Amino acid sequence: MLSLLLLLLYQICQQNFLSAQKFRMDYMWAHSHKTFYRLHDLATDWAQARQMCESEGTTLLIPDTLEEIENLKLLMSNMKAHYTAIFIGIHDNFSIGNYLTVKGQPITGTILELLWAEGRPDNVNGTEHCVVMTREGLFDDRPCTDIYPFVCKIRGNDTVYNQACDNFDVGYAPHKAISGKCYKFHEEPLSWHDAFLACNLEEGRLAIINSAKEASVVIGFLGDNLNSNVPDPNILHIGFSDLMFQNQYRTITGETLENAGYASWTPMKEDLKETYNKRCGAISRTGFLKTTYCNRPAMFLCEKIVNKTKTNTY
Repeated sequence: MLSLLLLLLYQICQQNFLSAQKFRMDYMWAHSHKTFYRLHDLATDWAQARQMCESEGTTLLIPDTLEEIENLKLLMSNMKAHYTAIFIGIHDNFSIGNYLTVKGQPITGTILELLWAEGRPDNVNGTEHCVVMTREGLFDDRPCTDIYPFVCKIRGNDTVYNQACDNFDVGYAPHKAISGKCYKFHEEPLSWHDAFLACNLEEGRLAIINSAKEASVVIGFLGDNLNSNVPDPNILHIGFSDLMFQNQYRTITGETLENAGYASWTPMKEDLKETYNKRCGAISRTGFLKTTYCNRPAMFLCEKIVNKTKTNTY
């Protein structure tokens, strides 16, 4: 009986250990800290950095130990050379000089208070209320509207399995009108190529529209997310292009749009030269398909096919 109990305990511990190491493909597992990290090399302001981490089910980086700082310095070595620091999850937006983490915990009396660079924080011109970490592992206060890369973090034991969507990305959710799919809307604009990669790294794909009903659902995401800070706020990158077959638009899975189930194009005529250069797929707020420049950033939608017959073990 004792050996059976020990075996059961071992299996439970082993299952917890293994599941703690499974998370999104775009996160790096640091075994020594039992923590997942993602370096976002696409620089943005502090508020957007915090929001993006939270949308991934993680937290804007809060270092815990000096040893972790050393490992983060190695991670930062992968940044583009012209970046000198990353945003971290510390600020004094609520009370000047009283620095808190994004979890609401004061840093006074913690190891974090010892990591300020010499003469910092100095709140130059009364505008520096967010914190960056330099490549040397030291903290500096900077304006929250500055643009920096950032790191998202989650402990292995804190990962949450998204049962409804069969993944670890809590940003994905099913839609009551469409069965067999989960969606994640990305308000942060990317080029079509980068959007394609972002969806793949989330273990999803750029959304493919399979019916007029689904088209109405997709444009509903655009209606719920109004972002005027993109080149064209009225379109959404989706999963089709003619990059594999010139002048023959197909989904990213190789189907023709007709076979996929939705091929309703905008009736507006475009300049022939512009049409030739616009090779990547989008959908407009009116529900019509259109083409756009592949390198022009736009909001985008990822989807994940959900296998209803799969037995989940997490």
